[in-house]
Amino acid sequence: MRNSIFLLLLLLFSCDQKMKPKSEPKPNHAKTATPQRFYPKNEVQIQPWFTYYKSQDSTFKFENFKLEENTPISYQKSTIFILNEKGFNETYKPFLVFNKSKDKYIDFDSYHWFLEKDGSASFEADQQIVLVDWKKKKAQQIAFFGPSFWIEEAFWKDDSEVFLLGNSYEKVPFIIEFNLAKNWKKYYKYSDTLKFETSYTNERLRSKGIKTD
Repeated sequence: MRNSIFLLLLLLFSCDQKMKPKSEPKPNHAKTATPQRFYPKNEVQIQPWFTYYKSQDSTFKFENFKLEENTPISYQKSTIFILNEKGFNETYKPFLVFNKSKDKYIDFDSYHWFLEKDGSASFEADQQIVLVDWKKKKAQQIAFFGPSFWIEEAFWKDDSEVFLLGNSYEKVPFIIEFNLAKNWKKYYKYSDTLKFETSYTNERLRSKGIKTD
């Protein structure tokens, strides 16, 4: 008798469990990582480049630059001539971008273009970005671009942080931030295309007396 009652209770319990709905999985409320964006602080040197493209496309804004990569700096040998070194072309002197201490500079022009006989600039397919330690007479390539991408401007935040401002064939600008002391670089890419007729590169060269047409 006791066994019969036990079996009956066990059967009722099993049926009750089968009738209960399975619990729904708990929703995942974990927040996805917000893309890191580029926000200039007191870098007034970026304004000429930004203002130029803003005049061409009113939608241009820094909030649209999103961090794509954060990697170590890759240093390569460079064979460009250093300032005051035999073979240096004085044409490029006004285009060198020095740090505050004047012991280092960025050269992104001497490999990229040269002057024709009529005084106009003729562009090479590739562009080498070179960091020069003037005191040590040492030149190192820190970036290299093919014909679809190019650097249009550079500036130093201090003696160890330098920024490269670039554009592309598809009219998608980008910014590369270098920290020489900590040996890293951050690549920010614009999330849209810009509307402009003439690139900032041409305007920059013309402002220093170089014809581009």
